[in-house]
Amino acid sequence: MSNSFTSPPVLVDPARVTAGLTIRSEEISRLGDMVNYSFAHVGCGNVISQAWHDQVFQFDSTTMTDVCEWIVPRPSAEHVEFKLRLMAHSTVSGGQAKVTVSSPISGHSDSTTITITDTSRFQSGFDLITVAISSVEQELYAEVTLSLDAPSGGLIEVAGVQGGWTPLTSPLTVRALDQFNEEFIPMGAHRLAADLPLTSSWGVDMLTNIRMMRPRGRVLFSWSGVDESRCVGTQAAAKGRGVFETQLMYSDAVSFDGMPENSLDVDVWFYVENYDAADPLVVIAMGYRFTMAQGGWNSFGVTVRGQELPRSIEFRLPMYRSGLNESEINDDNLLTNQDRRQSNNDPYISGLMIVGV
Repeated sequence: MSNSFTSPPVLVDPARVTAGLTIRSEEISRLGDMVNYSFAHVGCGNVISQAWHDQVFQFDSTTMTDVCEWIVPRPSAEHVEFKLRLMAHSTVSGGQAKVTVSSPISGHSDSTTITITDTSRFQSGFDLITVAISSVEQELYAEVTLSLDAPSGGLIEVAGVQGGWTPLTSPLTVRALDQFNEEFIPMGAHRLAADLPLTSSWGVDMLTNIRMMRPRGRVLFSWSGVDESRCVGTQAAAKGRGVFETQLMYSDAVSFDGMPENSLDVDVWFYVENYDAADPLVVIAMGYRFTMAQGGWNSFGVTVRGQELPRSIEFRLPMYRSGLNESEINDDNLLTNQDRRQSNNDPYISGLMIVGV
C-alpha cells in the first residue's frame, strides 16, 4: 500500500462514474489519488495575505514586540509546519522578526526568530519564517503572531506578509491519519489497479474521507491591525478598522450552496481591544449584527444570507461579499478616519478573519 498521490492529481472523467456505466479501474485509481492529494493539500493555500504602502508600517522599538495577530484555520492535526513570508527590510543590519503559532485552547505555542536579511527595500529576497509545531493539536484554529525587534539606530519597514500551512508530501504515512479526532484512511494506490477487488470497505472509507474533509476552513477575508507602528508625519499603519473601510476593504468570495444542509457555516472572528462589558462593541458584518462578548478573539458561526453578487455569472459560482457592511452602527462604532491609531480608549476591532469552506 503506497498511499501515494500526484500533484496536481489527474481528475476523474465524470462521464465514467455515472449510474449504468462500467466502472474502469483507471477512474478508481484516480479517485484514490485525488483523495490522498486532497488530504495533503486542501487548506494549505494562503491563510494570511496583507500588504502596506511604502513608509506606512515602520517599527523602531529595540524590544521584541508583538505587532500583528491573525486567527487561521488548521487543515488537520497532521499539518505541523507553518510558513510566513515576510516582505520587510531593516535599515541597519540586525533587525529581527519572530512568528509564533499558538493553540488558543491548549495554550501550547511554538515560535521561530530570524534576522531580517534585506537592508533596503526589496534588496535581495523575502525572508521565509518556518514554525514547526511540536505537539499534536486537535484544535480547528490557531493564532499566528508577528513580532519585531529593531536594531539600535535603525528601523524595520514591512511591505507585506503572506502565510500558510506546508502541504504533506507523497506518499502519506501508512496509518490512519488524524484530523481533529477523526480518522482519515489513505487510499493505497497499489490496491486500486486493474484486476484487484473493489471492496465495500473502500467505498465506505472514501465517503467517510470526503465527509471529514468537507469542513476544512477556507479564508474569505483576513486582516490584522498593527499594534506598534512608527508615525511618519500623519502616516502610520492602522491599529483598528475604520468607518470608510466598509466601502473598500472586503472580498468577493465563493460561498458554496448546500452548506446549511451539511451542518456547515461561515466562521467570523473579531479581535477586540479596550473591551467594555458595560457597553459592548456592536458591528455589522455579513449581514448580521454581532455583539462582542469579551476582549481578544470573539467567534461566531453564521450562514450566508446576503444577496448573491451579479458577478457570479462571470465565475459561474455563487459569489458573495465578505466583510463589514456599510451601516449606521458601523459608522458609529468603528474608528474615525482621523483616529486610526486609536488615541482614545473606545473599544475597536484590531483583527478580522472570515472563514468559509
